[in-house]
Amino acid sequence: MWSCDSSERRRGATFAAVLLALAASGTIRTASGQSGCSPATVDSVRLLGDVSRLADDSMRGRRLGTPGGAMARDFLATRFDVIGLGIAGGGRVAPFAAGGVRGANVIGVVRGRTAPDAWIVVSAHYDHLGVGPPVNGDSIYNGADDNATGTAGLLAIASYFAAHQPAHSLLLVAFDGEEEGDLGSLALVANPPVPLANMLIDVNLDMIGRNAGGELFAAGPDRFPALRPMVEATAACAGLTLRIGHDVPGDRVHDDWTGQSDQAAFFAAGIPFVYFGEEDHPDYHRPSDSADRLMPGFYAAAVRVAIDFIGRFDAAPVLRP
Repeated sequence: MWSCDSSERRRGATFAAVLLALAASGTIRTASGQSGCSPATVDSVRLLGDVSRLADDSMRGRRLGTPGGAMARDFLATRFDVIGLGIAGGGRVAPFAAGGVRGANVIGVVRGRTAPDAWIVVSAHYDHLGVGPPVNGDSIYNGADDNATGTAGLLAIASYFAAHQPAHSLLLVAFDGEEEGDLGSLALVANPPVPLANMLIDVNLDMIGRNAGGELFAAGPDRFPALRPMVEATAACAGLTLRIGHDVPGDRVHDDWTGQSDQAAFFAAGIPFVYFGEEDHPDYHRPSDSADRLMPGFYAAAVRVAIDFIGRFDAAPVLRP
């Protein structure tokens, strides 16, 4: 049995106030003001509501193979159904087993209008660390930024492209087991719901909800230089500072993120990737990574960046090397 201490109640009240303030406007629109930019509109109330739900104490940190992880999976499967996403392979939920632990990815599809057999993968992991050693009396590692932000962003992207049909098909995947070693993405690549040869790119979201300097990184273009002009065009229209980096082997200043999230499984299979994420903050992998510490304006801008990049790639895809 667990109880909500006063610090948890204060966090919930603070985040509720943020939601109420955003509800007054209904949306956050983000753009740099550059000519030629057509920013997507992000439903910030829904976005932050989804983050709050995924990072709620009731999900007990969403660890792989736990009831809290199953609760998060069921929530995501229901949201995919409500959005109206199609199904690929064996169904909405794709179970897998690794190391004696069972997990499950949640998969949705938006079929392309002109190239339905070519796939853009959009991914985010929904698992986190569960319940662990207490810090300041709190033992639930909610993982609001890591990675409820990416997962809720995945839902926002799904909603956008369900209403704005892309030319190429989208495979939207909420991965389980990333914190245990990218288990969900490895399982999908080993048993893909669509042919690996037809996957053009993986766009992965992992920790996109806060950065004191307003910086978001796009890792991947240094591995796949043909993607750089597209990321640079996205940066010119972003409502935040989008930097290319964390993808150079042996870089002593910025560690290489290529193998540090679910894009690694796609990279190993020869599939290009762009990984959107921010650098670590003091609440990384701590119980204090809670929803009230997110930066709503930055977060909505990061989701818009991902939508913008996916739209640009869909309009002029870069062929696999």
